[in-house]
Amino acid sequence: MKRILLPLLCAFIAGCATSDAPPAAPSVSAPEGAIVHLFEWRWDDIARECEEFLAPNGYAAVQVSPPSENHIIGGRPWFERYQPVSYRLETRSGDHSAFADMVARCDAVGIDIIVDVIVNHMADADLQHEGDLVFTASGTAGTEFGPLDYPGLYTLDNFHQCGLTENNDIWDWNDIEQLRNCELVDLSDLATDTEPVREIVGAYLADLAALGVKGFRVDAAKHVLPEDIAAMLSHVAEEVWVVQEVATGGRYVDWMQEYETVGDLTEFSYTEAMGDLLRNRSWSDFAPDGWFWTSREYIPSDRAMVFVDNHDRQRGHGGEAAINYKDGGLYELAQVATLAWPYGSKRVMSSYAFETDSQGPPMDAGEAIKPVHAEEGLNCGKGEWVCEHRWPVVAGAVAFHNQVRSAGEVTDWWTDGEHVIAFGRGDKGFVLLNGAESALDGTWQTSLPEGSYCNRLANEGCELFRVDADGNLSARLSAMSALAIDSGTRTSD
Repeated sequence: MKRILLPLLCAFIAGCATSDAPPAAPSVSAPEGAIVHLFEWRWDDIARECEEFLAPNGYAAVQVSPPSENHIIGGRPWFERYQPVSYRLETRSGDHSAFADMVARCDAVGIDIIVDVIVNHMADADLQHEGDLVFTASGTAGTEFGPLDYPGLYTLDNFHQCGLTENNDIWDWNDIEQLRNCELVDLSDLATDTEPVREIVGAYLADLAALGVKGFRVDAAKHVLPEDIAAMLSHVAEEVWVVQEVATGGRYVDWMQEYETVGDLTEFSYTEAMGDLLRNRSWSDFAPDGWFWTSREYIPSDRAMVFVDNHDRQRGHGGEAAINYKDGGLYELAQVATLAWPYGSKRVMSSYAFETDSQGPPMDAGEAIKPVHAEEGLNCGKGEWVCEHRWPVVAGAVAFHNQVRSAGEVTDWWTDGEHVIAFGRGDKGFVLLNGAESALDGTWQTSLPEGSYCNRLANEGCELFRVDADGNLSARLSAMSALAIDSGTRTSD
C-alpha cells in the first residue's frame, strides 16, 4: 500500500554503511542570523517581505519552497511541490522571471535566498490514484509525463529499480540498500550514482546559483549518498551554503559524519526533544546539563540547523510531532529559548493555517496561491497565512539572537525546578522565561552592566527593566511570557 501522505523524510534507521572516499568539506558557513521558511509563499510576496519586514527586522535569509516544475495533484496538497517533473522554474509561486526578480530584490536588501532542492527523486512512479488524490501526469509548466519517463530529461535508465521489495518501495528503514536505492513513498528514485543524472541535477543547481541563490536545503538527503550530493554540487561555480535534510531518531551515528563533509545537517533531535519537553516534562530540564541535552545525541553545533518545527513535523510526519503555531504562547516560548540558546544555526517556520495534514496553501477558485501582500492589506493572522515570523515575540527573539550570537556559552543559569528558567549570554544579554500558569515576581543575577533595558519581546514600545550595579534584575512577568534584554536595548541612562 502506498503512503503518499508521508513526508519526503524517511523514518529512523539503525545505522548506515560508510563510504570509502568522503568529499571535501564545504567552505561556506550558515547564515549568521536567522533563516525564515516562507512555506509556499509566492515569489512576489517574498520579494516584498524581504524589503518591508525581513531586512528591517534582522532576518538573514529565506528558505523558499521548491521552485522547479512539479506534479499537479488534484486538491493541490502541499506535497505536490516535492514531486518534480522538470527543472523549469515554473510553479504556483511564480515563473522564472518572478523567481529571478525575488532573488535580486532580496539580495539588494541583504537577504539570502536558500532553495529547497529535490535531488533524490522525481514525481510519483506509477500514477495510481489513492483515495481522493488524483495524479494528473501533468506538470505546472505543462509537461506531460509517465512512469519513469520525463520527456527531454530522464528515461527508464536514469532511475534505480531496486528489485528488493514487491513494488520497489522502501519497506525496511533499517536496510541501507533499500534506503538508498528503492523508492521513497513511491517516488521515482533517481540513479544519483550515475554521471548523467549528476550532470543534469548539477546543471539545475548551477542555474539557481547563477541567479544569485546563496544556499540549498537538500531534501531527503539521507536517501542519497554524500558523494553523490557532492558530485552534483561540483557543477556549481559559486560558493553556496548547503544544509541536508537528515533525521536520526535521537542518535549521532557514524554515517552522519560523511554528510558533514558536504554541508550542515538538519537537527531533528532538537525538534523532537522540544516537543517532548513541552508536552511531558518541565522547562527546568532545559538546563545546560539537563535531560533536554542528555536524552539524545546531537550534531555538533557548527554543523547543526535547529528549528522548533518545520513543514513536515508540524503535521506529525516523519517522527514525533512538533509543537506548532496552534500551541500559541507555548510555541512562542519555544522560539525564544531556541533563538537565545547557543546551539546551531536557526530557522523559523512561517506557516499557513491547516486542518488536515495534506492541505495545501490558501488558494482562490482558480487554484492560484493567494497573496500574503494582498490589495486589501497584509493577509497575516486572518485564518489563512499565519506569518509566525512577524509575531512580536518571535521577531524580538530574532533580534536578541543577532545581538548575542557571538557571546559564547550560557551564563547565570537559574530555574525554579519546574516551569521558570533564566539564563544569560555573558554581558551581551539575559532571558527570563515564565512557562507557568501564574504571574512571576523575583530578582535574578545577570552579567549585564548597570542600566535600563527595553524588553525585546514586548508587543509594542519599550517595556523597561532595570539592572542594578550588582547585575541584579528585578522583574514581574505574567504567565506564559518571557523577557529578553541585551546590550542593544540598553537606554542612555
